[in-house]
Amino acid sequence: MCKNDFAAEDIGWGLLVRRGEVSNAYLWRSGQVRGYSVVIYTGGHVAEPTELDERDAAAFWGDVLALGRALEALYQPLKMNYLLLGNQIPHAHWHCVPRREAGIDPAPGGPLPFDMLDLGRQNEEQLQADTRALRQLLNDPGSRSGVRQ
Repeated sequence: MCKNDFAAEDIGWGLLVRRGEVSNAYLWRSGQVRGYSVVIYTGGHVAEPTELDERDAAAFWGDVLALGRALEALYQPLKMNYLLLGNQIPHAHWHCVPRREAGIDPAPGGPLPFDMLDLGRQNEEQLQADTRALRQLLNDPGSRSGVRQ
């Protein structure tokens, strides 16, 4: 994950929706859950959030919250799941997953099997449209999800 070109708008795995203070947010291509996104710490290799100083830890969480607000505004989920795992890729990154109602959510009311995030691929046309919408939400200071100065 450290080898990603964080200046790029497309890192292969996902499309950039926001450059944050210490991390980048991407709408992810893999998985079966529309809106699945990942926020990756860009300030160097860090495996655990406890390795961050207080300022970077607060900024990292702030970047995650900005994305979460935009995801809520666009997808209107019943619940957001935030996962900071790093078991397979030991680099600080948050998985942000909008959860929906029964019939749409692959595991309503329960934990989401990680295969739902890993297997399959998002529809590219929908992914591109959602990327544009999220970028607009994240860059509009008047919106609830906009970056606060």
